[in-house]
Amino acid sequence: MDSFKMDVLEKKGCTTEMKVEIPSEKVKEEMETVFVDIQKNASIDGFRKGHAPMDFVKREYVKTALDRALRNLMSNAVEKIIKEKNFKPVISPVIEPLDFEDGKPLSFKMKVEQAPEFEPKDYKKVKITKKVKKITDKEIDDVIKNLQDRQATLEDAGDVVVEPHHFLVADYDGTIDGKKMDKPATDQIIDLSHKSLPEGFAAGLIGLKVGDSKTIDTKIADKNAQFNIKVKSVKKKVVKKIDNEFAKDMGHESIEQLREKVKEELVRAEEEKTRQEMENQIVEALLKSNNFDVPDTLVEDEINHSIERTKQYLVSNHSFDEEEFKKSIPAMRDKYKVESEKTVRISYLLSKIAKNENIEVTQDEINKKIEEMANGDKKVAENYNKYHDYVGLQLKEKKLFDFLFENAKIKEA
Repeated sequence: MDSFKMDVLEKKGCTTEMKVEIPSEKVKEEMETVFVDIQKNASIDGFRKGHAPMDFVKREYVKTALDRALRNLMSNAVEKIIKEKNFKPVISPVIEPLDFEDGKPLSFKMKVEQAPEFEPKDYKKVKITKKVKKITDKEIDDVIKNLQDRQATLEDAGDVVVEPHHFLVADYDGTIDGKKMDKPATDQIIDLSHKSLPEGFAAGLIGLKVGDSKTIDTKIADKNAQFNIKVKSVKKKVVKKIDNEFAKDMGHESIEQLREKVKEELVRAEEEKTRQEMENQIVEALLKSNNFDVPDTLVEDEINHSIERTKQYLVSNHSFDEEEFKKSIPAMRDKYKVESEKTVRISYLLSKIAKNENIEVTQDEINKKIEEMANGDKKVAENYNKYHDYVGLQLKEKKLFDFLFENAKIKEA
């Protein structure tokens, strides 16, 4: 006698739904097996533990035995189906027991969601564009100017009228949307030229002097805000002259050497940016040529991760509203669905291409990369070793894209 009968009810995408029926005789056999197991430890009044007659055990533990027997039968059937059908589930199968009557077959539904079966297409000779950009003297000058600003110091400007280029040391308190600040701010340094200041905030301070106070109305995140500010001192920024001495302060022998180092860093950053753009083109081309179903569960997981990242971003920017966030979740799910599906699909695609092309990373390669990142520091190397698998994945991904670039049709622009 077959241990079960299985019928496929529906096959949609990566999900297969089946109905499984286990004969009543098998249910009866499993019940007897379970009762024997229960009897070994059964505690029934009037008998030593494990020595009660089977009739008493069956009367006292019938519900427990039935629950356990049904679970065992369903679990064993699911395991056999997965093995016989060569399913590769991405999550545990979902089991839905149907109504069971004593003496009748045991029936249940099961859903299996498995990895997609496909062969990647058109991943060689992908047409992509490589942007070639030359680093200009102005870009180098801008970086050095930024370094100059970072090395600047603030000095007291004296008894002067506040101007847009000044820095203020001030105390203030205020309200946002009618709610008072948690506590007043004291000795805060305010850069009047900073673009992140609320609209009208800096302009409202122009013309004041040390000791002056003023109330400024503005908006923060579209909410009305009001600040009561007292100017305690006015500062001016003093920058160093860009010369060989400045270069030495930055760890270089001369301004020419500093400029060369800056250029190297800009070239490296541009190369990384260009590579990322080329990788994105490869990804889009692969997605366009390979349209297959992916597991809904993995897409849902990716959507949930995106929603959580959005939440963390809002919290970090102090613009999180629990109620408003909950209301926006349905819209966010719709918004993230397409990109989440692409993320899951490209993951399968890249993994399959790497397997087909025997692209692997050796232990020596991982160790060498960790040594390179640690730059001789043993403690740093130990820390990186905690992320051994992640480093391996990064190296494998780089190898894979190197392979795809080597086999692509690249046009420079």
